[in-house]
Amino acid sequence: MHRLQVRTALMGAAVAALATIAVPVATREVVATAQQTAPPQQAELSVTLSSTTKRTVLAVADFVVPSGDAEAAALSKLLSDVLWADFDFEREYSLVPRAKTASFGAPARPEDVAQQPDWGSSGAGADAVVIGTVTRSGKEFSVKIDIVGAPGSPAAGQIGFSSLYEHCSLANPRFCSHSIADDIHKKKRGLDGVARTRLAFSSDRDSARMGTRTGVLVSGKEIYVSDYDGANQQRFTFNNSLNIHSRWSPNGNQIVFTSYQTSFPDIYVADLAQAGRGLRRPGNGNDRVQNNQAAWSPDGSKIAYVSNRSGNYDIWIANADGGDARNLTNHPAADQNPTWSPNGQQIAFTSDRATGSTPQLYLIGISGQAIERLIDQRVDRPTWSTLGFIAFTSGANFGHDISLLDLVSRQVTVLTDGKGDNGSPAVSPSGRHIAFTTTRWGKEQIAIVDRRGSDVRQITNTGNNTYPSWQPIR
Repeated sequence: MHRLQVRTALMGAAVAALATIAVPVATREVVATAQQTAPPQQAELSVTLSSTTKRTVLAVADFVVPSGDAEAAALSKLLSDVLWADFDFEREYSLVPRAKTASFGAPARPEDVAQQPDWGSSGAGADAVVIGTVTRSGKEFSVKIDIVGAPGSPAAGQIGFSSLYEHCSLANPRFCSHSIADDIHKKKRGLDGVARTRLAFSSDRDSARMGTRTGVLVSGKEIYVSDYDGANQQRFTFNNSLNIHSRWSPNGNQIVFTSYQTSFPDIYVADLAQAGRGLRRPGNGNDRVQNNQAAWSPDGSKIAYVSNRSGNYDIWIANADGGDARNLTNHPAADQNPTWSPNGQQIAFTSDRATGSTPQLYLIGISGQAIERLIDQRVDRPTWSTLGFIAFTSGANFGHDISLLDLVSRQVTVLTDGKGDNGSPAVSPSGRHIAFTTTRWGKEQIAIVDRRGSDVRQITNTGNNTYPSWQPIR
């Protein structure tokens, strides 16, 4: 979609069973008239919002709505609460708690902020205040956003950011707040935020017991999709089988996963717009040929997956439609868990070829050359980040943790804190956060931790939930 210099458009659309998950949209920026007459301090506010040495203290005000519109008032609170939470997640700004400013009202204009000293250093302690005005039209609404210097700050009363977001869908208002957060992070901090991305994971919350080829009963699992923060959790597969190892395509429109719906494991590709239907089987498995653990190449043209079609489990590469399949590792050991390098030229994987029992981390070029062992400790479920590290499950038996391997220094850092059993890391598109499975709250749940190992957030709380995957930024 092309970019204009007039307004910001947000197209929210429902898709089949995922009706509350809106599709991405074009963004068009407003040029605020306040900028035409702003005094020199406006530049200082802009620098403050973009500072890399000092975290600006932001307050998010209640948004203005038409008088007497109770539904719009509830919408306003949701929008401002979600926007605050999106800022809090990325930690680019220090935030004034919403409860602290609840009695301050909803400023309609930048001058309303200047006339209320409580926003600034003498009260809430904000450097700047995010204000908004909500306008409804049918099943859509728009939000006008301004970021205004708080009283007592060097840029008091001045506008450091102004934009109008139109065509937001009432079916998914959270997406509008996510879009605003990502837009502000990009323009003021140069950060590709993840507020509009989603997670996919496996859950047994709605699944029945199912039989395996050996006659053993196990709990089935379905693939679910949610917002990055766990909201809008929606069931994606409906085959009453075991569905695991989901991975998003680079364009975020498809999911590849392993399913036992034909009694043996095979890889399936489903379109998000078809709500898990229209399945394709690029591995074309059968009772003898089992395929699993597929991963997309960064450009989406190929998949790497694990297959036993050569007689033992090797890493295979094929076109996205399954054509031109070839054995990449071709070794009698068990090679598993492929993850692509960001440039698409290498694949990291686990193998027990050196030990006969303990999987370790290896690196291979996509042409099959130069196999290298990266570390000699036990490794499971590696995920390669664009920031030059690989996240993986470390430890043996129970009490696993999430660790990071720096690919330059080859140093390993344990990220989680040893609480519960932790595994299956999925790195966010920005590399700043890692989703993982943990038992620290009892059952298996999806959690997110930042790259420093702090701020652990619980994402799921129903049933057992495993194998998270993070949608790329589109």
